[in-house]
Amino acid sequence: MVEGAPKVVIHAILGSHRGPFRPSAVVFRRLRSRWGSERGTAVVEFALVAVPLFLIVLGILDFGRALNYYNNLTQLAGQGARAAAVNQNVDGTPANGTFQQKLAAEADSPELKGSTNHLNVCVTSVPTTIGSPVTVTATYTFHFIPLVHPVAITLSASQTERSETATPGYSATCSGP
Repeated sequence: MVEGAPKVVIHAILGSHRGPFRPSAVVFRRLRSRWGSERGTAVVEFALVAVPLFLIVLGILDFGRALNYYNNLTQLAGQGARAAAVNQNVDGTPANGTFQQKLAAEADSPELKGSTNHLNVCVTSVPTTIGSPVTVTATYTFHFIPLVHPVAITLSASQTERSETATPGYSATCSGP
């Protein structure tokens, strides 16, 4: 009776009464039962979809940042052209050789303010008589997704106004690189 008990237990576990215990058959049955199982498929599908999804979300956020910086550059060029037309700095003091640097310091975004190596403010045309045009151009090198440094675009905005003075206190130079 002691010898027959293990055989009955093994046959009860395997569910087969065909013959002696075969480990390869047990392994095969377990694999076949698990092969049909769909446990863990959601995790695998999420892993496949998550990377493109996060790239799209980060791309949308970066596009929003670029649009904000372009808006800031447009405002900066407009303020600069109005100030240059009346021969004053943006803060109301008379314009001098540091006109472009003071204008660049007026940027709204902290990243634009602190980036003297990327923000460039230029007075491209200096008026010689009253009514002649003065043009201010602001450019910024924008890097998409800070982790991917080589992907960059140059944002640029310019504005032209008619001068109200004949002899400006600034010159046609740039503030940045």
